[in-house]
Amino acid sequence: MTRSHAVFLGLTTLDVVQRVESRPPWGVKSVVESTQLSAGGPAANAAVTAAALLGRSTLITGLGATTAAHTVRADLEEHGVTVVELASPDFQLPVSTCIVEPDGTRTVFSTSALRSRHQLNDEARAVLASADALMVDGHHPVAAGMALGLMADSPCLTVLDAGSVKPAAESWLSWLDVVAGSADYAAGLGTDLEGAVQHVLDAGATTAVMTDGAGAALWAGPTERGTVTPPQVDAVDTLGAGDAFHGALTAALLLNGGDLARAVAEACRVASIRVQHAGARGWLTRL
Repeated sequence: MTRSHAVFLGLTTLDVVQRVESRPPWGVKSVVESTQLSAGGPAANAAVTAAALLGRSTLITGLGATTAAHTVRADLEEHGVTVVELASPDFQLPVSTCIVEPDGTRTVFSTSALRSRHQLNDEARAVLASADALMVDGHHPVAAGMALGLMADSPCLTVLDAGSVKPAAESWLSWLDVVAGSADYAAGLGTDLEGAVQHVLDAGATTAVMTDGAGAALWAGPTERGTVTPPQVDAVDTLGAGDAFHGALTAALLLNGGDLARAVAEACRVASIRVQHAGARGWLTRL
């Protein structure tokens, strides 16, 4: 039987996405081309992508019970994501303001959950007990650390979305099967992609993947290294492209028996589809 239960633990936001015809000036009112509300955040977007590829996924996160939270929960559930709630009803869901320019460049202003003190509850523990893969994004760090500790002696594949350097996540590297970072992560370490790969492996992670937008992605395991050049496409919306990569990578590792080279190639393919389509969800039908 194919292992297919992917669990994601981390940040969910309400994304308010404004598409603009040109970069707006500061200090004045501007008219936008379109506006969209959707669930966002690294773990949430990755969970949506994995659900599109696997048929379902589970997201352990904090939503609360505000109007924004209801909107986000409905979007996630519509796209095959089962939500396990860590937060109390009065939790204030983080909100992201996302500006997308005509060439697809995105600028994001957001609160985070890096200082969250949420812990795992019984429902989350039960879900983790049946997980074939667990991806964490560094947010809700107390709960994530607890989850990775529970997975330490299990066959569950563990993945870190290392989109940027997060102190708590750096302490987890030796627990992880796959650390998937980016040029931003490398810059945060003060090094390049090769240096970031070596940093991750030296810290004890089993394998590492580093991406650089449309540039070649590097991957390395205990005995092999390689590169994957993403399909070269015209980007119209890069919002969530890295999240799509991480969700697809997690799903592809399950579908391909842990073959890292094949999983990276598939994740690059999925991310390239994402950036060719405007909007948070319409691109999923192209998978």
